[in-house]
Amino acid sequence: MRNEVEGPRQKPVAIRTGPVAGDKLPEDSSRYIQILVTVLEASKLHWNNPRAATSYVLLSIGKKKYRTTIRRNMLEPYYGENFTFDLFMSIREMQRTILWLAVMEPRCCAPPRSVGEAGIELATIWALPHHRAFHKWAQLDSRNDPSEAVVGFLKVDISIIFRGDSQILPSVDNYEKVEDNLLLPSGSEQQRANFSITIHGAFGLPATTTTGGEKRFGKPPSAYVRISFCGIGARTAVQQRTHCPVYNERISIVEMFPNMCQIIYFEVYSAESCLKVIARTSLNLRLLSHDGEKGFLPTFGPSLLPMYDDLSTQTVATTNDSPFYRGSLLVSLKTTVPYYEKPVKSKIVEPVANLKLENLWPIEEFCVMCPLFEVSLLDRRIVGKYCGVAITVGDFSTSSPGDREFETLWNEIRSRKLHYTGPLDVIKTSPVYGHLDFSNAFPVLQLATRLPDLRSNMYRNNVIKEIIMDLEYSLSQIEKRYKTMKSSNPQEFICELNNALDKLVGGLKHFLETVKESSCEHKTELDQKLLKLQEDAIVNLNFKISKRIYGDSTTGMIRSTEKIYTFGSKKEFKALLAESKSMAESLRSLIPKIPEPWPDIVVWLLNGGSRVAYKKISPADVIHSVVPEEAGQKCGCIHTIYFQPLKCPYHCDSTGTCSCIVGKLEMLMWMGLFKQIKSFDGHLPDGYKMKVKNYDMGIKTTSMMLECRAFIYQAKFDCTDRFEMDYTFARINILNSTQETNVKEKTLSPIWNQVLRIYKMVLMSPQRLMKSPPLLLIEIFDTDLAGNFGLIGRSEITPAVDERQGYEYAPNLEWFKIHNGMECTGQILMSVQLIQVPETVMRTTIYGSTDATYCATGVQDLDQNCEKMEKLPTHLIPESSSYKVDIYWWGLRNVTITKKPCMVFEMETTTIKSDVIVNEKSICNFPNGRISQIFEGIVTKEFCPPLFLKLYETSTFGRTVFLGSNMVQNPMKYFVNWMSHNDRELSLRSASLSSANLYQVNSILSSENQTNYVSSCKKSIYSKTKNITVQTPIKVSKWKRIFCTKEPDEEEYTLLPMFDKYDRDNVNFGKITKRDVCNWWSKFLKSQKDNDLPYTEDSTRFFSEIKVYDAELEKQPEFSKFKDWCSTFKLYNGNKTGIPEKDDQIFCGYLKAGIAIYKWPPPENTKSVSTGGVDLGKGYFSNYPSNEAAKVLVRVYLVSATNLSVKSFIGQTCTYATVNCGKKELGNRHSSIASSTNPIFGTMYELRCVFPEDYLLTVSVYSKDSSSLSDELIGSSSIDLEDRFYSKHRACIGLAAEYNLTGPLRWRDFRKPSAILEELCLKNHIPPPFFLDASTLFINGVEYKDNSGFGSSSGSIADRKENICLSILHKWHTLPIIGHHLVPEHVETRSLFNPEKLGFEQGKIQMWVDIYPMENGVYIPPPVNIEPQKVEDYALKAIIRQVKLFRFKDQKIKVPKNIQIQCWIGNTNRTEKGDIQSSQAEFYLNWQIMFPIHYHPSLAKLVNKERDPFTEFEEYSLPIFEIRILEEDIENENNVIASLSLNLNNMPQGALSAQSLSKASEGSRRVHLFSSRSVRGWWPLTSTDETPENGTNVGIINMELNLSPLETAVVMSVMQEPLSPQQPRHQERNDNSNIISNLEAFFRTGKIEYVVVGVIILFTFILIVFYFDLARNFHIFFFD
Repeated sequence: MRNEVEGPRQKPVAIRTGPVAGDKLPEDSSRYIQILVTVLEASKLHWNNPRAATSYVLLSIGKKKYRTTIRRNMLEPYYGENFTFDLFMSIREMQRTILWLAVMEPRCCAPPRSVGEAGIELATIWALPHHRAFHKWAQLDSRNDPSEAVVGFLKVDISIIFRGDSQILPSVDNYEKVEDNLLLPSGSEQQRANFSITIHGAFGLPATTTTGGEKRFGKPPSAYVRISFCGIGARTAVQQRTHCPVYNERISIVEMFPNMCQIIYFEVYSAESCLKVIARTSLNLRLLSHDGEKGFLPTFGPSLLPMYDDLSTQTVATTNDSPFYRGSLLVSLKTTVPYYEKPVKSKIVEPVANLKLENLWPIEEFCVMCPLFEVSLLDRRIVGKYCGVAITVGDFSTSSPGDREFETLWNEIRSRKLHYTGPLDVIKTSPVYGHLDFSNAFPVLQLATRLPDLRSNMYRNNVIKEIIMDLEYSLSQIEKRYKTMKSSNPQEFICELNNALDKLVGGLKHFLETVKESSCEHKTELDQKLLKLQEDAIVNLNFKISKRIYGDSTTGMIRSTEKIYTFGSKKEFKALLAESKSMAESLRSLIPKIPEPWPDIVVWLLNGGSRVAYKKISPADVIHSVVPEEAGQKCGCIHTIYFQPLKCPYHCDSTGTCSCIVGKLEMLMWMGLFKQIKSFDGHLPDGYKMKVKNYDMGIKTTSMMLECRAFIYQAKFDCTDRFEMDYTFARINILNSTQETNVKEKTLSPIWNQVLRIYKMVLMSPQRLMKSPPLLLIEIFDTDLAGNFGLIGRSEITPAVDERQGYEYAPNLEWFKIHNGMECTGQILMSVQLIQVPETVMRTTIYGSTDATYCATGVQDLDQNCEKMEKLPTHLIPESSSYKVDIYWWGLRNVTITKKPCMVFEMETTTIKSDVIVNEKSICNFPNGRISQIFEGIVTKEFCPPLFLKLYETSTFGRTVFLGSNMVQNPMKYFVNWMSHNDRELSLRSASLSSANLYQVNSILSSENQTNYVSSCKKSIYSKTKNITVQTPIKVSKWKRIFCTKEPDEEEYTLLPMFDKYDRDNVNFGKITKRDVCNWWSKFLKSQKDNDLPYTEDSTRFFSEIKVYDAELEKQPEFSKFKDWCSTFKLYNGNKTGIPEKDDQIFCGYLKAGIAIYKWPPPENTKSVSTGGVDLGKGYFSNYPSNEAAKVLVRVYLVSATNLSVKSFIGQTCTYATVNCGKKELGNRHSSIASSTNPIFGTMYELRCVFPEDYLLTVSVYSKDSSSLSDELIGSSSIDLEDRFYSKHRACIGLAAEYNLTGPLRWRDFRKPSAILEELCLKNHIPPPFFLDASTLFINGVEYKDNSGFGSSSGSIADRKENICLSILHKWHTLPIIGHHLVPEHVETRSLFNPEKLGFEQGKIQMWVDIYPMENGVYIPPPVNIEPQKVEDYALKAIIRQVKLFRFKDQKIKVPKNIQIQCWIGNTNRTEKGDIQSSQAEFYLNWQIMFPIHYHPSLAKLVNKERDPFTEFEEYSLPIFEIRILEEDIENENNVIASLSLNLNNMPQGALSAQSLSKASEGSRRVHLFSSRSVRGWWPLTSTDETPENGTNVGIINMELNLSPLETAVVMSVMQEPLSPQQPRHQERNDNSNIISNLEAFFRTGKIEYVVVGVIILFTFILIVFYFDLARNFHIFFFD
């Protein structure tokens, strides 16, 4: 391989093929470097004498050594000592230095023994963020005994800084396991390995001596190759005087793997007297291996490794940034693990067989074509007066003859220097910049070279890059339109994301098909293994995306994400967008980062004949392919590159990367086979024509006048630590022209409000202008009065092309990020418009020169020209207003590593700092949290600035340490609208509850039919509350005082001694009756959607429904996540990516704070208030509760769990639930329930908690493992108790449907409804409610009257008043302005998740939480008993007495001779038969059938248990009793005539007689057989070919159903012969028996109280009559 094609030179000046002698780049110059090492502790050491356990740590770098103090009698010693190594060397030398650590064990009368040691290459530390390894465990191994792979771990902190710099300390400490926080590249243990490095030869080595001042004509070098790895060096033999030496030597190095030294260095030395390094390169083992399940050991080649000179500017040893190519090295690497033949640190050099190059790859002829369209932004202080552009690339020499045309082109390019434009005059654009003029034609640079054909890997990687680019472009466009959308429904964006993923699936399938068709020739072992990894990863990703798009819910993954495609909320869209970005990142990780075998194409910028700047371009980006997807991203495309200087005159002493730009080049580059050179013409833009003359190429096109308008308004910077911001200005560059804004003094948010206009006549076609317009580069500088300036940042902007001239068509302003190198330093608000000036305008307009419109950089000159600057159009300028921000710093939650934290609010130039928290706890509240401040800024939907909340740790002398932050992209969510006090009062007094009916579900305010509300609402508007007069109390008669009992006080019912978890088990809640338990469960079951319990007049008050939510309470839309009082912000130590796995690593805690922003001040003589009536002059949060510690009593009611995910193969598990709150925990494995995956808990846990320490409640469900004490966590769910306690929705205790102080379902709130209503009025600043009488209530001057018509006999007056207030509370959300939903009595269904199975739901749990404040004077009611009733065993006895079948006139139905009656319930069935002899189809029977059943009252279902030797199955079913009448025929099969189905939970009441039976009376009354225990009557029989609801009655049946306990029932079945229908007396007796039976059922099922009351009244009447009759007789007897 020859050296690269040298650039042309001018005659007076010889071209420089390398840097000037004495020139040293920053990475090669020596400097003072400090290595800071902190030895923390050791763990898991292998001791010879554990009883002594004495040790110290020895550290060394080169000849410098340190040691810690001795630690005695410590098996896991803690050291905690700091050491500093001061080095004076270059960055390159420092990276190859090894830090040696050893744990030594001192011994008496003997040298110390090495317990374990480790060597750390500093290049590994230099490659980490901030050049720091924090709290990492170094794995120790024994060099003396390699059989012991790991002998311990040493925890260290290592930082590399330059002397004078400060060490950056991390803010987050993740306390992980030792094995999860190693310095090694993988978590596997170290083993001895043999690294076999074979050096076959080198190609194209440069000459070491010069002839005539040029190395190109010097003598070939005598060189050898030296390898260094893990501090071990080895070298090959010297090959004399050749540019392409052949070595064929293998160097084997035995070391541990994986190792903390990851880089193998290759250096080619000249064997002459100077021993100079000719070229160097390196291999990174991390890029040549994979540590996954399908990974592989480090392997490479045989392949070419490009080399660069010893002055490369690399900062990481794995990348070669030097532009000076110095040949290629043919090497191979093979790793053998484990290896025990040689000891560690040994090396062997041995010869190997010669390698034939023709067997590795073919040699192909390539061409590079590069048209240049614009060379501008030239720094004339570097490029001088004459400047040129050249391109170079490495070449592979071969002895075989090539194509004649290619040889001719080769010779022409070298002889005529067609790869170089030649020196051109630099035209002055400004006092600093210049450009090259291509007014005649655009030059085309050409190159010809021979290279190995290794395009297959490039093509494969380019296909993946194309797929990633399409996906990222689609995601960026969708996200951009989503941010500017006006509708609140993001469903259409979710569909677009699905379409983008669908397109991604198609691209991945095409890639897999292409890979299968490609051949495996000329592929190394590394290529094959990387290809296999790509295929497996893409197949998995393709399968994952396909399942999500097409909705296959057969996998658990889809179940966890199917709601994303169902509901279409903003949260789901953001989650799907983040997941799509994660897919793009995972695809990008599939592109291997191994060194490219081809050398880079270098574009040079020359000052006369000297190279002053360069830009490297990878051949993979410009390679041509006949398949469009395989071509490089920039192949045949116009793109812009920026030259970086070889030696920057402005940053000679800079230790960082220089961001200076020497020039800007707009070009098109194409690289392909020589035989495909005709394809280059097809890549030219439309309107451009190629002109070729004697191998000289040029491109011509039409000219046009362009006008560029840059609308620059404002910039924001966040780089205050780097620049003083004395004077700030912006500079734009486009169309070979430069313009600058005026200067703004000392501000981080300069507002220029300026239009920069550039006119230029350019060579450009209209097609190219529309397809790829020229880019505008904007740079922002900071300068001072002396003229010194520094770059703040720059950004590239694509202008909007438009033909319309008016300013009304100017594009809207947008925020663009500006960068200084890789660092984002701020953003700028601007837009750019590019207009083609029509010829009619050009003829009537006189344009000045560029110099005339340019203002030179200078503070004084710019200040004088400020008045001449053109301002932005008014419709583009965002409106600035005055605002007030109120912040309530509530507290921090789960914040780690902080002693004195404080928060800072930042929004543009506004900064609000909280008070410092002295408490060192991770959960704490801020003192004096309410803060207000007025600021002025632009706060609109289009230009709303982001809001930053930053967490700092304060120290002495005003020092702070940044810990984390949260950025709110859209602060508009915290903007509130205020109203005047008078307008609010008028609005409230002119409106009432929106519902026209005021009703309540109780005996006073409700009717039997719920669709007709008994109570109505009448309102009358009063101008002022003081006009309402209250009537005087009415005198009560003595009889009423005697017979009317006093209403009991609430304390008589609610007083309950409180207790904690330590004595809870010893507390007896009293005797639990069957009725008490049944009432709550009946109420709960009736509230279910699929309930089947009946509504009866007598059970209405026991069945007032509970609101059962099918999701978490905070997820209900009417409750706004309970964030109305305070918002919760996640704090991150870094930039949030949206990928949960990555964000969890930088998560550092929560912030709870309230933020309100509103316009301020209000107009004069106007009192501004919030919607809640708060005077905003005192602050939005002045009415909020204090954030001081609060004591509460928490009751957690666990009802049941469903669909639990267990590992048991039989579907059975013993589950139990625990409740955690802070350090408190209730529930244990002894309370486990042996059940299926749907256990019923029915338990209540009570805890005493203190906010904020116990703010988070966690409910966990475990699966008990009987074989061990470690149980498996099924899933858990967490509830923020603070949010529920302080929310305005009153989520602490749900509002019941009825106020009742007696009975099992009595009122359980600590406040009465009237007190709650009064509290709401007080919080909303309206007058408190009051009653004129028992049925009239006034709220804010509006009258609400109860016209139910029920007398006070239905309940006490106090209860009636409370129920009226309760009705108002249930309708509180209908009030305007102040209305909001209040949480009703409820049961919520929460999803259970396992932290180890993120995203997969593990089941659900039904529960609710009650929170009571523990304050003086607050009485806490007793808890609700939800203990489930046990399964009850019953015997169901069915007595079938008579069956009648109807005969229809229009149908001919035979009278069956034999029938069969079949009955069953659940899985139990009995069949009885009988002969029929009546021609009238009327049969008299007396059949008795008994079924043993198991009934679960809490579920209202039957339980059927099946047991096998290894399994136990439990099945639940509804108690449905089935009867079928079948016709039995000997010749034919049984035919079903009629059937009857009765649900014993909700069955119709049978008719008293056959004549009264009809469909209308069927649904008049429903019966719950498990409550009534007995029922008898007539029921209709329907045909079986129709549904029961629409079936035709074909007969009737008379029967009796009786329930009795199974243990007392007589299990027998009696069958009697049917009586003859010709005996009427038996029919009479049957009818009489029916009457007696019905009367008996009435007394059994009816209300016996009514009968008793009637008897008492009758007896009283008889006594009165007897009394008056006795008195009359007495008077007659004595006086008459």
